[in-house]
Amino acid sequence: MSRNLVVAHPDYSVEQAMQLMTNNRIRHLPVVVDGRLVGIISIGDAVKAQLERLAMENRFMKDYIQG
Repeated sequence: MSRNLVVAHPDYSVEQAMQLMTNNRIRHLPVVVDGRLVGIISIGDAVKAQLERLAMENRFMKDYIQG
């Protein structure tokens, strides 16, 4: 257990959350608003969101290139 809790805010981007998790070597990131827990993000959640975003961008780029 950690004494100095690393937390995220709901306005954080996926990239910001992943950066916090990477820098602090944690796999779960509590999301806190006004000192209250509103959710938890796992590294798996962040990776999945990132993959979905990249797949969508890839699809748009292919459609653009193919005309």
